[in-house]
Amino acid sequence: MAVMKTDHRTYRASLFFQRDFPFHIEKFVHSSAQYDDTMRFTREFWKIIYVVSGRGSKIINSSRYPIRPGSLFIIHPEDSTTFVIESKRLEIYNILFLPGLLGGFLGDLKSDFDFFSIFNKGFQRELPVSRREQLYILDSSREVGHLIRRLEKEYLVQAASCRCMIKLRLGELLILISRLGARKIRRNRSAEVADYVDHIIEEHFSGDFNLRHLAESVGFSKSHLCRLYRVERGMTVMENLRRRRIGAAKNMLKTSSDTISEICYSCGFNDLSYFYRAFAGETGLNPGNYRKKFGLD
Repeated sequence: MAVMKTDHRTYRASLFFQRDFPFHIEKFVHSSAQYDDTMRFTREFWKIIYVVSGRGSKIINSSRYPIRPGSLFIIHPEDSTTFVIESKRLEIYNILFLPGLLGGFLGDLKSDFDFFSIFNKGFQRELPVSRREQLYILDSSREVGHLIRRLEKEYLVQAASCRCMIKLRLGELLILISRLGARKIRRNRSAEVADYVDHIIEEHFSGDFNLRHLAESVGFSKSHLCRLYRVERGMTVMENLRRRRIGAAKNMLKTSSDTISEICYSCGFNDLSYFYRAFAGETGLNPGNYRKKFGLD
């Protein structure tokens, strides 16, 4: 099988920056013919990409990310990138800069998930997915779009003290992006934790189920885990556990000859009267009548 040859290009800082001011912002309109999988680009500067219109994918190193209006990326100089454009045109803003433009500002900034480490010399180009996700925002806020347009206007008009204003706007933009990235990771983290709880319920519904120990195992308090799970699933952990136990009991009532008491305890219930109430509440029938209606002849 033939090996696909990759065309690699590096964009030089001298093409975009004035010698004493390493900043450039420009709107581009690309067509699908301009980019494909065989092309890769690196650069001598950091870049923020903001998608105004169009759809497709952004390839960064070995990963592919969907793009649509509002998508936003922070690209490290050594990131090897290209577009795969699926729409007729792709309209984007490119914001190019060197961290030195902001002086000591970046060093003063702290953020969740070490967002600003992308501007350190020791930053690793190949990142774990969880780290890269904070540098990629599928749906940025309207505030980000407004700020980028103000930044463009400041750059183009060149009013008095425009360089100071550009630095302020760029710093504000980076802070906004860091907050969006942190929020995104927290949402993803919540979904992962809810999935883990579902896994534990599936694996251990028939035995003792200690919610406090489960919360400690994911680094949360019991109350925080319960709130998070309810937001993600629309029910409490214990409601889902009860549904899973009743589901197992329904199956056993249909297919086994075990007594109702045996089924109760083998499905994780430790109180027969509670099992009857919970089962009737879920199915509208008590266990005996459920077996008569749906069980084996």
